[in-house]
Amino acid sequence: MTGRPWTPTQRLLRALARRLPRTAHAFHWTLAKARHYAGRLWYRITSVPRTWRWTRTIAREVRKRRRDQRLTVAVDVTPLWESLTGVGWYLFRILERLTHVENVAIRLYGPNQLIGEDVPDPVVRLPEGPAIEHVVYEVPHDLALRPGLLMKFMQLAEPLLVALDRNRVLFAPNYFLPRKFKFARGRVVTTIHDLGSRKVPHTLAEETLTALEDNLRRSTARAQRIITVSAAVRDELVDLGYAPREAIDVVHHGPGQLAEVEATEIPESVRIPYVLHVGTLEPRKNVLGLLAVWEILRGRDVDVPLLVLCGRYGWKADELRKAVGEAEAAGWALHLGYVGEGELAALYRNATLVAFPTLYEGFGLPAVEAQQAGAPLVCSDLPVLHEVAGDGAAYAPPDDPEAFADAVEALLKDPDARRSLAERGRRNAAGLSWQRAAEQTVDTWTRAAAHPVEAAR
Repeated sequence: MTGRPWTPTQRLLRALARRLPRTAHAFHWTLAKARHYAGRLWYRITSVPRTWRWTRTIAREVRKRRRDQRLTVAVDVTPLWESLTGVGWYLFRILERLTHVENVAIRLYGPNQLIGEDVPDPVVRLPEGPAIEHVVYEVPHDLALRPGLLMKFMQLAEPLLVALDRNRVLFAPNYFLPRKFKFARGRVVTTIHDLGSRKVPHTLAEETLTALEDNLRRSTARAQRIITVSAAVRDELVDLGYAPREAIDVVHHGPGQLAEVEATEIPESVRIPYVLHVGTLEPRKNVLGLLAVWEILRGRDVDVPLLVLCGRYGWKADELRKAVGEAEAAGWALHLGYVGEGELAALYRNATLVAFPTLYEGFGLPAVEAQQAGAPLVCSDLPVLHEVAGDGAAYAPPDDPEAFADAVEALLKDPDARRSLAERGRRNAAGLSWQRAAEQTVDTWTRAAAHPVEAAR
């Protein structure tokens, strides 16, 4: 049985009924897209004046810095964004004592001049005060360029922004001026911490050696003044032809990093008595030589204390790892790795001796830290350590384990000699001052700023 045939009108209505849901969906999808693109267009239109206002804000900040009548010093503080080693601590201690210095504007330029969610913070809080300005720009999220693209653009423009600030002095605390100072035209002051790349090249990693060799002569040639942390390094610079003596200022460090640290407790794994070594376990620190000294002492009629090693493994450490592991297994050595400041201060203060058989140093902070803590010190017979540690240490050649063992043995058997040595060491460390180092650094900046253009080296 068949039904009545569909009329043309019924066929039209049936077709519309089938297609209407899809037509409605397409209409709403099209409308949503139109609204989306209209919103983006409106955002772009309105973001242009916001971007212009932000650019004008940056220009006002630059003009304000350029009008500053004080001695303006640009400081590369990139080391404060990394795990603090000797260079990082040196820079931090200098800056924290210059927060209120008069007639000087110290401008801090970190690894990035932007403030944003993806920009890391320094590992220590930057010093603050009327003489300190951390040069950064906050990046809003409603500008014409996407935040990621804008940050890349700002990083490319960073050398130009630094140059526009017209700082009178550019301070490189870690050998070289960074890329961000490339276009800046201020007088250059650089700190040379050591010449390990020339004096003991075999103890450095290949990439480190290459970087130092490529840049050191260029850096010293551009600098109007050079700071060295010891007279020994100054003499090495002069002897190797990097700079004339009259262009170099010697600025000793203060009494290490632990002078103001409250000692906690020594680690539970450390048994008293012990002899302490502090430093990265790498070839320059001569830890293999120190292990050889302990092997010699154990073969003599000596009550040999535990040898405690503080510091991470550095490069070229495979042989050293094996030797330390064997010494630990035998029970006469203990490697603690990195320890916190409070524990390290306690380890220094409770040590029978501190042994520092380094092959080369620019200053030798562990020697000064030992003296400041009142620990008897036996160290390498190097000119720089005689300069820094004075009569507050016993000296022995680092490349002669028998002689170094003799010096250690003599002190282990003579408590009175240890007490006398510790007292002389305290007096020597008390003569060092971070405040004086900071003031001498400002003096160097001032001398550099007065350097005539035509006389620049």
